[in-house]
Amino acid sequence: MLKFAFGKNWQAYSQNIRQDDYFSAKKSLADLAGDLQNKTFLDIGCGSGLFSISARGLGAKEVLGIDVDPQCVATAKELIDKVSLWDPAVKKDAVVFKEGSIVDDPLPSSQYDIVYSWGVLHHTGDMYKAFANVAALVKENGTLVIAIYNRHFTSPIWKAIKYTYVKSPAFIQTIMAMSLAVVKLVAATLSGQNLFKKLRGMHFYRDIVDWVGGYPYEYASTSEVCHFFEAKGFKIKKVIKTAGFTGCNEFVFEKK
Repeated sequence: MLKFAFGKNWQAYSQNIRQDDYFSAKKSLADLAGDLQNKTFLDIGCGSGLFSISARGLGAKEVLGIDVDPQCVATAKELIDKVSLWDPAVKKDAVVFKEGSIVDDPLPSSQYDIVYSWGVLHHTGDMYKAFANVAALVKENGTLVIAIYNRHFTSPIWKAIKYTYVKSPAFIQTIMAMSLAVVKLVAATLSGQNLFKKLRGMHFYRDIVDWVGGYPYEYASTSEVCHFFEAKGFKIKKVIKTAGFTGCNEFVFEKK
C-alpha cells in the first residue's frame, strides 16, 4: 500500500521536542480523556509515543502504544528516556511500545479502560474496519477517544494532493510542504492567528508535513462517526468540531 513515511516525520519531531511540548501534550490529553489515574490505556498509532508517555504521567497504571511503522516504535522508546527526566511520574516499566496494525494484525488480547487514537484511523486504508476493531478493544464503561478528518467538499482535492506528495521525489515534497507553510502563515497573519502557539505539543512545520503527506487519507462527518459508534453500543460524551474545514473532529465515547 502506498503510504506516507509517518515514522520519519515523528522522528524529526522528537529530536526537537522540548519540556513545554510534553506538558502541553499532557494537559491536552487530560482535558480530552479525563481522569487516567489507575486506568489501563491503549494508544493506537502512537507515533512519537508522546501521548502514551503523557498517559503514564497522568497516572495510567498500564500503557500500551502500538504503531504500524517500526521507526515510530523506535522513536517512542527513545523519547520516554528523555521525558522521564522531565516528569518523575513517568515510569518506563509501565509503558510498552510495539509494532502492530489495527487493521492487519491480531488485536491485543486485553480490553482497556481508555482507547486513544488521535488522527490515525483515517490513515489505515480501511477506516471503518479500524473503527470496528478499536470499538472491540474498549472495556465495558470504558472510554474511546478518537480524532477523524472532517468530510468537506474539498476533501477529494486534498486526497489527490496527498497522493501526489507521496508519489513525488523528495525535492518536490519539500516544495509542496514549504508552499503550504507559506500559505498558512500568510492566512494566519491576515487573520491575526499565531500558528506557532503549540497545541497538543505539536510543531508547526512537522504538522504541515504530516498534513500535506498524510496518505492513505479518509474522512467522515461528525454524524457518520457518531452513528457508527452508537450502533456499536457507545454513548457520545463529547464532540469537538474542527475550527477549519478538513481538520480533525475530536470524539469521546463511553461504552455502555
